Amino acid sequence: MGPESQAVARRPGRPAKRHLIVDAAKRVFLRHGYADTSIEVIAAEAGVSKQTIYNHFEGKEQLFAAVVQMVQQGVVEDSEAVFAEKFEDTGDIDQDLRTVFRLMVRLNLGGDVAAFRRLVVIEQMRQPELMEKWTQARPAFELSIRQEVEQQVRLGVLDVDNLDLAVRQLIVLVLNEAIDRSRYGLCELSDAEVAAIVDDGVTMWLRCYRAR
Repeated sequence: MGPESQAVARRPGRPAKRHLIVDAAKRVFLRHGYADTSIEVIAAEAGVSKQTIYNHFEGKEQLFAAVVQMVQQGVVEDSEAVFAEKFEDTGDIDQDLRTVFRLMVRLNLGGDVAAFRRLVVIEQMRQPELMEKWTQARPAFELSIRQEVEQQVRLGVLDVDNLDLAVRQLIVLVLNEAIDRSRYGLCELSDAEVAAIVDDGVTMWLRCYRAR
């Protein structure tokens, strides 16, 4: 166990101070990466003492996990706002899937979420649990897709035996493909490239699962 994880006397910290620390840590991790970030640097960024940080977190590992959670929660909130403004369920599974995944690709390829995805991928060799934390926000998206697919199965539009597997396959075909093609957000994809990735993935998936 390294010096960043050493036990330090802790007392409960205030929620507002905790948010300040996590927000500062996010900026520092993005600037320096995980390995080159220390509690001292985060404390200086937040304008607090090391002890204040230890009042909220056991060490750097726990603080990084909190930052990941903050970033993922931001994606969830952004997606809710975007979908409320730009998505209308038409009942046409083909059209709806294309619209949904175009929005989700853009949300997942920009800003903090893309940068932290790269950090998590790098760090997961030493801390495998980080990838599990990173994917915790996705099930909400998967559930919404699953509900749509399940409805279309009941209507006889789709023929799907394993709903969970089918949804994961769709996400791999579209969202994971876009992430890979963008080099985890390092290369910006044009609207035409995003549309092509979404259309190809949805078309292939529907060919497999559309009821004959």
